[in-house]
Amino acid sequence: MSEMSLSKKLLRILTDQTILVVLVGLIIVFSILNADRFLSTENIHNVARQVSFDTIVALGQVVVLIAGGIDLSVGSVLAMAAALAMGLQSYGVGIAVLAAIGMGLAVGTINGLLVTKGKIVPFIATLGTMTVVYGAMLTYTQQQPIPGQVEWFKVLGAGSAGPVPIPTIIMALFVGIFHVLLKYTRFGRNLYAVGGNKEAARLAGIQADRPVFWAFVLSGLLTAVSGVLLASRLNSSTIHMGQQTGLLVIAACIMGGASMLGGRGSAMGAFLGILALAILTNGLNLLSVFSFYQTGIRALLLISIVAVDAFYATTVRKRMMEASAIGAQQAQESAGSGG
Repeated sequence: MSEMSLSKKLLRILTDQTILVVLVGLIIVFSILNADRFLSTENIHNVARQVSFDTIVALGQVVVLIAGGIDLSVGSVLAMAAALAMGLQSYGVGIAVLAAIGMGLAVGTINGLLVTKGKIVPFIATLGTMTVVYGAMLTYTQQQPIPGQVEWFKVLGAGSAGPVPIPTIIMALFVGIFHVLLKYTRFGRNLYAVGGNKEAARLAGIQADRPVFWAFVLSGLLTAVSGVLLASRLNSSTIHMGQQTGLLVIAACIMGGASMLGGRGSAMGAFLGILALAILTNGLNLLSVFSFYQTGIRALLLISIVAVDAFYATTVRKRMMEASAIGAQQAQESAGSGG
């Protein structure tokens, strides 16, 4: 049993090292190719701000992935939250923000109920809510941008506290909270247990549906928060917001060590995955690489990391199976000698 635990720990360490190596490698490459612009204070400031919005969404997504699910609705929820945060400002900024966050909580709750009570596959359930919310957003906005009405609201997404962007501070708080939530609480332990083996979790006395439900609620909440911050940053909302968000955060979470099969992932891994993709995109933009080339490069990077992760996982699983076989053989020999 200790051998299996050691193997699982080894897998997590190797995965963390992979994303760190990629991240450091990207920084070194772009520092050599375009040091003046890439390492400039303005560019670092911009990357830090942009990473903030995507990381907050990724934190919710990684919780869902750990639980063995997936949330495809995040892009539509982000766009709808931004639209509500802008469109309802005539009733007061507080009401607009609460409405946006309430919408995210409502969609997350619906997703959680569809998966846990309705027993609908997460991919299908969230695909359905994604479509419904997107249609509602198009109807609400009439497919037109909604400009901000309150000038000071821009401070939330575009302002800074000294040299640090305010969204980056908010993101750091969320990363810290979710690091503690996943690593040191009963909810986090139950989440990993359910995602790793749902039936075994049930046999251990864990109510398997409860952590899955709350995972989707948290995803909806965090996505709405990100939508509000992004709307504040741009001081407007458009129907194009969030179109790439879903795939981006899923890719980042997988790069950061999460698994589509559940049971793996971390808050820090989600952040590092987002940071790696942001640095890659930023560096390629500074080098004036065409957007369609960038898409291919990002895809190759993701495939490479997943391939390395799969190699590590296969190696570790083999060790776990060997350890289990040895343990079973030793148990049989002990039982035989005892007889």
